[in-house]
Amino acid sequence: MISLEQVRDTILVRIQRLPEEQIAIEHATGRTLAHPVMTRDAIPPFDNTAMDGFVIQSQDLKKASAENPVTLPVAGVIEAGMPGNIPLLPGQAMRIYTGAVVPPGGEAIVPFELCEQVGRESVTFTQEAPMGVHIRKKGEDVEEGGEVLTTGSKLTPAAIGLLASVGATEVSVFKKPVVAVHSSGNELVPVGSSLEPGKIRNSNLYSLCSRIERWGATALPRPVLMDDLDAIRTGLRETIAQKPDVILTTGGISAGDLDFIRDVAKEMGEDVEIRKVAMKPGKPLVDGTLGGIPFFGLPGNPAACLVSFEMFVRPALAVLEGRQDGIPPQRNGVLKEGCRLPAGQRLRWLRGRVQPDPSGGLDKIELPGGQGSHLLTGFATANCLVQVPASETDLAPGSPVTYWSLTEEDA
Repeated sequence: MISLEQVRDTILVRIQRLPEEQIAIEHATGRTLAHPVMTRDAIPPFDNTAMDGFVIQSQDLKKASAENPVTLPVAGVIEAGMPGNIPLLPGQAMRIYTGAVVPPGGEAIVPFELCEQVGRESVTFTQEAPMGVHIRKKGEDVEEGGEVLTTGSKLTPAAIGLLASVGATEVSVFKKPVVAVHSSGNELVPVGSSLEPGKIRNSNLYSLCSRIERWGATALPRPVLMDDLDAIRTGLRETIAQKPDVILTTGGISAGDLDFIRDVAKEMGEDVEIRKVAMKPGKPLVDGTLGGIPFFGLPGNPAACLVSFEMFVRPALAVLEGRQDGIPPQRNGVLKEGCRLPAGQRLRWLRGRVQPDPSGGLDKIELPGGQGSHLLTGFATANCLVQVPASETDLAPGSPVTYWSLTEEDA
């Protein structure tokens, strides 16, 4: 058997980043920047007020207090969108509204609620206003000509807003991977079918396609590969002709007499390896290239299939798209309840539900039932994979563990 890390490193060496494309920013959410974005404008483009209130010169209120109020004449009104180019003179105040230009000579903003005897002609102040208070300075966020976002940035909604603020209508992003998915096996029937003896519904196709789409790639569902050498060859050739960026199959890669996919992949492919990975679930794995396209033969058991996707396919998709989040950091937690595991030689991945500790301690993790590689119920409610070394068999309540988050922000 070979370690998870060794297998993953070997796989990622052969993965090449996809080409880039130019797209409108309204379609770019979740995509990955292929080039840095620069701005010709400073952000904010001018000094502006963060509050509704009065703009003043700090020196005029240097001795203001409740015992020594200062009254200034109101010399004008500045609303958002106005040029704000009329200078503020010493001994004056101007009414100003959030986002409006701070006029020449303006040094500080006093919010309305801190003013006394507010009128159209004059306003009274009872406290000092330090230089620059409540003023958003020109270039405070991004300097003129500065870099807004770096290569490899994932375009979140906030990043899209930032691009819009600097006038970027289009951006260069790496191509989104297209992933073709085949399930395999004579026992599979469409999900809407009634189950006859010996048959099961084709659930792996749906869980994998859903995971691919949630990751941000495009899933390409393909027909079931029946347990027949010629049918598998034909099915894979037809998929290669579609020119996806990745090909996935599930099932048909163990040591059974009808596990033909591994042999056909070896026959048709380049650098195809049949592996035994030192982890549970997910021991069998086939990887290489078919017609130059990265290929992954994943286990047929549903939970093993999804774990193998997280450990090997997800990192490969990240490299293809220039993303930085293919391998999320391991986090620390403690088990709410203990568990016993059989002795073995493989790293275990247990499906878990993690919740933050309200007192600020380590995250609390419970292990749902249904930990078998063929079971999906426990996986359906899980939000993490708990890593348990092969040497550990008896975990007491409160045992420290590391886990891999499966939550949306890490997906």
